[in-house]
Amino acid sequence: MNLQLLLKRLPSVEKVLTDTRLSVLITPSSRKGITRLVRETIDEYRCALLEGDKTVLGKEGDIASAIVMDVAGKVKKFTGSVSRKVINATGVILYTNLGRAVLGKQVQAEIAKAASGYIDLEIDLETGQRIKREGRAARLLSLLTGAQDAHIVNNNAAAVFLAVNTLAASGAVAVSRGELVEIGGSFRLPDILSKSARRVIEVGTTNRTHIRDYQEAVTDGADLLLKVHKSNYNITGYTNEVPLRELVELGKKNGIPVMYDQGGGLLFSLGKDAISGEESIAEIIGSGVDLVCFSADKMLGAPQGGIILGSSDLIERMRNNHLSRALRIDKLTLAGLEKVLFHYWAGEMESIPVLEMVAAKTDKIKKRAGNFSKLLKEKFDGKATINTINGESSVGGGTFPNNSLRSELVKITLTEGEPERFSNMLRNQDPAVLVRVKGDSVFIDLRTVSDDEEKLLQEAIVKGLGNIAKRE
Repeated sequence: MNLQLLLKRLPSVEKVLTDTRLSVLITPSSRKGITRLVRETIDEYRCALLEGDKTVLGKEGDIASAIVMDVAGKVKKFTGSVSRKVINATGVILYTNLGRAVLGKQVQAEIAKAASGYIDLEIDLETGQRIKREGRAARLLSLLTGAQDAHIVNNNAAAVFLAVNTLAASGAVAVSRGELVEIGGSFRLPDILSKSARRVIEVGTTNRTHIRDYQEAVTDGADLLLKVHKSNYNITGYTNEVPLRELVELGKKNGIPVMYDQGGGLLFSLGKDAISGEESIAEIIGSGVDLVCFSADKMLGAPQGGIILGSSDLIERMRNNHLSRALRIDKLTLAGLEKVLFHYWAGEMESIPVLEMVAAKTDKIKKRAGNFSKLLKEKFDGKATINTINGESSVGGGTFPNNSLRSELVKITLTEGEPERFSNMLRNQDPAVLVRVKGDSVFIDLRTVSDDEEKLLQEAIVKGLGNIAKRE
């Protein structure tokens, strides 16, 4: 059949809309959107035919029916759950694509309370006076870390943007070339800085920066000295970077503020068996730095946010910057953040899942992995090779790449080509399950699986293995 005849078999928009398989899904408010989906889908099929792809005709050669079912599938996808539960069995604790920090039950309850009605967001109930919305959280942060004051915005990129804009909008910010990072989603620090400061002074080279480079930037008119944590990469070999305390001394000597974009948000040290070689936020504040900023949804273990700690006069200048209004956090984020901070205040670290996962003892994980492996073998003996091996978990989220965590992995070895299919099956179940795949094996790390999720994970794996066995 020639191309023109095939194109003539494409149905009209009205014919697709009136097909009962689709029309039953249409409501008055969704009609316009579904009509758009129909047009887009017909265009997709037309383009496919023009490119010589005849598979779009469907098994029966009825392209109109194929389009109807395609659109109906897209509509049903919209009407499902807005988001799906995912069991993270990868061992990556701060998995950005999965929402980073998992929140504890008490934090979830606090957010639900804030969502269910009105709260005292910006009002002092004793006096009836209006107050700053982040006042309680800011006070807790300053008391916990020793900072003079704190300000909270909607993420760490916003924190950097606001701080630099406040202090160098009409001037210059100096930063080492070796610290011009690119973060997730292709957002680059140089782009953020160029939008927030009139001028960016890049100092040093990619691998070596010295204090004299910053001194030259001061002479060149720098209004802010910025140090950035290389959170998602390392430079090794012939290298040099200026320690924060040395940079602070230079700033104080010349009356220029020094800011540290620490990013990871490790509030207090967790000990050498967890996160080593990294200064905590409290220790960084002790260096005398004027400002430090970090993400709330990384090691702090809170909802997404950007936190700026430091000098009270600089923080106040940021609050008075009109951009603060555009970057402020909502009541749900604030409710969750406050509860996390109260956990820190009360020493309830076990109530913060991120800290619990990072600090989990290898022996405990090994015991869980052994029991999990045994259960799988009982259910699926002979269908796959199941055992446990030594492995590593990671903090993730572009945070502390040098700190891998010793773990015990459940290894499921399948025949060639099956691991990817098995992984796809798990990912498309409900709840979805994410695992690691390498070679002919699938790996499960229980560090990032809660006790409540373990049975669901077991059921998903058994079901997936059953489907693989049927194919054989």
